[in-house]
Amino acid sequence: MKSFYRFLGSKYFILPVVLTPFAYLVWVFVSNSNQIEVSDTEASVDTTIAENVVSDPTESTVDDLGFDPSLFVVSEEEHQAATQQVEENAVPEPVVTHLHEKLTDETGDIAVAFFILVLCLTPLKVVFRRSKFVSALNRHRRIVGLACFFYATLHLSIYLTNGLQTLLDELTRFYIAAGLSAFAILLVLAATSSNFAQRSMGGRKWKKLHRIIYLAIPMILYHKGWAGKADWNSIREAFVWFSPLFALQLLRISKQIKKRSVPKTAPKA
Repeated sequence: MKSFYRFLGSKYFILPVVLTPFAYLVWVFVSNSNQIEVSDTEASVDTTIAENVVSDPTESTVDDLGFDPSLFVVSEEEHQAATQQVEENAVPEPVVTHLHEKLTDETGDIAVAFFILVLCLTPLKVVFRRSKFVSALNRHRRIVGLACFFYATLHLSIYLTNGLQTLLDELTRFYIAAGLSAFAILLVLAATSSNFAQRSMGGRKWKKLHRIIYLAIPMILYHKGWAGKADWNSIREAFVWFSPLFALQLLRISKQIKKRSVPKTAPKA
């Protein structure tokens, strides 16, 4: 079991954990890019075919066997009348727009998952103080926090691919402001996560600064639950995501309260 716990606390365990979501994002991007290329190819083929079709239905060419192909050609007015209802009811979504929205949602969900994970590690250690499994996992708090910041940066970068004006236009929406504020908190924590920053600030000041991560909990919860939809399904999904964190924090607080309420025994004379 010692070798297992040693592996659990090593980089050989945590690096695949933080890099697997990135490999998934690359796969999503490549697969959807292939769909865009296929769509462009089909569009060019359709254009070529349309150019080769007889445009004037009045022209009639009868071959030697008496076959008149103009009998199978409809006028432009008849074609528009037959396809107008179908075009109104079925407007396909552009693949590029779908890819942008999918990558934005996926990177946001991955960042939220790592955010919840890093905040669950400390209460797990308090509740299960003697667990070697939990102690091994707590060695990765820094890299999990940096992974959260990395995917949050990807999330913001993909959101801003249409330009900074997109953010300026939507900043009045409260869930956008909440997400941007949470990102600012993550930026400060990531910038001061090194051992050098901890030594320079001192352990006590460093811990006080890093406790501002708890301010990001309601911001990220609101950002995920109310991100442009604000329906009950998305709100309920956000609370389900954060429920392990809330449960562990309640257990942590209750355990600390019980520990303080136990009277200390007086030392023997």
